[in-house]
Amino acid sequence: MTAVVRVFYHQGVTTAAVAAGTRFTADSVAMLKQPYIEKASVTATTMSAQSVAAAPSKTHIAYVQVQEGKAVHYEVNPPNRSVSASTSSPILSGSTQLECGDGWSLSFLEHEVT
Repeated sequence: MTAVVRVFYHQGVTTAAVAAGTRFTADSVAMLKQPYIEKASVTATTMSAQSVAAAPSKTHIAYVQVQEGKAVHYEVNPPNRSVSASTSSPILSGSTQLECGDGWSLSFLEHEVT
């Protein structure tokens, strides 16, 4: 089995104004700063952890998408930390935003559902 994981590196978040008179009760919403800086993908397996290339300069957020219906274990590695994802690592499915920085790497291992 495998799970495709896509990673999009962003500079951070930005805000957009909300039109007056709408039902939304805030004056703005936060969203990922576009366009993304770079993207990467990896095919995670249950056999061994796979890593994506180190995040590019000016990265602050990694937006991670896991193939629909799949889950992966993950590890976030700032410089000077090299931990491979294992079955005791946190589990991620769907999509999420992770703190990330210049030169950080992400490691993934497919979560085998029993």
